[in-house]
Amino acid sequence: MVLGSEEDGISPEIMGISDEFVKIPLSGNIESLNVSVAAGVVIYEAIRQRK
Repeated sequence: MVLGSEEDGISPEIMGISDEFVKIPLSGNIESLNVSVAAGVVIYEAIRQRK
């Protein structure tokens, strides 16, 4: 799992060798999530789907 920064994202080189891409849908006035919060959401969902 690779997580990019809010400002720079993920480099094109890493994007080029990645197998899948995910995006966390946001609602309301939220424009982005802190990377640690995003990691928690993605890890939670990955574990949930494996059960």
